[in-house]
Formats: sequence, structure tokens, C-alpha cells
Amino acid sequence: MNQRKYLIGDVASLMGMSRDTIRHYEKRGLLTAQKAENGYRYYTETDLSRLLGILYQRKMDIGLNDLAALWNAQDSSDSNEQLNRIISQRLAEEEAAIEEHKRTIARLKLTKNDCENMQKYADQIFLCSIPDSYLIETDLAFHDGLEQWFQYAKEYNGLDTMYLFDEFQLQTTSPEMPLADSLHIAAGKNALSASQPAAQKDTLCLDYQRSSLLLHKDMAEYTDYSVPTDIPCTDPSRQYLSVFYTSQDRIPPVHVVRNMIAYAQKNGLHHGSQLFSTFLMQGIRGQKQCYYMQLYLAVSDS
Repeated sequence: MNQRKYLIGDVASLMGMSRDTIRHYEKRGLLTAQKAENGYRYYTETDLSRLLGILYQRKMDIGLNDLAALWNAQDSSDSNEQLNRIISQRLAEEEAAIEEHKRTIARLKLTKNDCENMQKYADQIFLCSIPDSYLIETDLAFHDGLEQWFQYAKEYNGLDTMYLFDEFQLQTTSPEMPLADSLHIAAGKNALSASQPAAQKDTLCLDYQRSSLLLHKDMAEYTDYSVPTDIPCTDPSRQYLSVFYTSQDRIPPVHVVRNMIAYAQKNGLHHGSQLFSTFLMQGIRGQKQCYYMQLYLAVSDS
């Protein structure tokens, strides 16, 4: 039976593709045009059927090199076997891409939530709990926390969503021993110190204890990290006063902590000596790099 003949323009219109693409497929050996007596190049119904198969496989994002191998008539191997192998590889690639896409969405939602909280609760003190989280690392030195964060994020996909928490103990000095409004961080091998002008006097002192890496439990499914069954967790029933603020330093400002203590006393809450600090993100404010921070001061009903 004679087959209908199609010129390149007919094929382009019928298939919804450009002439250049058809010519490119010819150069790659995927199609072969016939030449009529009048010199025109044409394609047959068999060529169109072949092109339909090629276009469908392209929609599965199978590369042109793989397609050329699949449709090579000189190759005696079974193209179905080759196609199955290629599709298995493509499936693995697409599934990995889906997982990475889910991680990206999770990062976006997490950061959006932090941004909205910073805007809604900036400099406001409120009662809350630390998000239900896994303690991936504890008892880290002050300067080791960021390094450990980068190590985990490099080794495990998705662990870049961890938060770095610094823990401090509130202490006071006696009135007989004047203390500049300062922050003295001293914990053995983790010793650090920073001070403000001596003209501002205060008896509040923060002693740095340790740093920890926290992973919110609802983010764990988006990581490659296998959470140990015996890993310690935060206590969602524990109450804290919290505040969002911006700072050019990762160390909590004493005046912010003082405001939290005053708020606790005013509202009949007993504040403990435990204070946690975490920076949610970094950015620019007032043309200077800053930390967007959140503090947690442990409290209980009086």
C-alpha cells in the first residue's frame, strides 16, 4: 500500500514543532527524509509514526544521545531492553528531583514563617515553647557550633534547616561588687568576654554554657539524616518567655534580657536561670549586617 507523503512543513504543522527541530533530528540520525523525483524531501507515515515515538520519549526527558542509540537500526540489541534501562535511570533522577523540590519548599515555608514572626512579634515579649525538636548535637563550644552546622549540612541533604542554639545561665552580683553593664561569658574552655561602657552599671551577668544544633521534628522527613531512636529532644511542655530582635552580635544584649525579666515579674511568672538564644537568619539592616535573633527565657507560674 502506498504511503502518504509529507513535506517538512506538513510535518511541522501536524506535530506542532519547528522545521529546525525536524532538521536537527535528521542530523542526529533520528529521522531520514526521502527525496522525490521533483527534488522535494518528504516523510512517510512510517516516519511520522517513528517521530511520534521519539516525541513521546522526549517528553520523558530522555536525551538525544540515548534516543539516537535506541533508534539506531544498525544496533542489533533489543531497544526495549535499552529503553527499560534508560527509563529506570530517568525515574531515579526524577524521584531525586522531587525530593529536592520538597526540601526547597520546606526551606521556603520555614524561612517564611521566621520572616513573618520577626515582622509580627519584633521586640514583643510573649509566652511560648521551644519548637518540638531533635537535639542533633549538644555541648558544643561557642565557636564550634557554626562549624558543626556546616559539616552536617554538607554531609546530609536537608540538615541546613537546623537551628544553632546558645545556652546561657543568668547570674547576678552583689550590690557591694559593682559590675559594668556587661556580658561576661565564661565556661572553662569556652571562655569569651564582651563588655559595654562602665558608666552603665548593672548586676546582671550571663554565663555561656554550651551550644546545640536543633532540628525541628516536622523537618526531619526532608533530610537524608537517619535520626537515632535514642536522640534527646526538646520538651514542648516547658514554658518560655520569648522575644524577636535584631543585633549585630550573636551574643544576647543584656538590656533585652532585663526587659524579659521585668515582664515575667510584672505578669506573675517566676523566671529561671536558663536562657537560650538562636539566630533565625542573617541579613542587612541599617546598611549593616545583622542577626535576626530569638531569645527563650525559662519561666514557670509563681
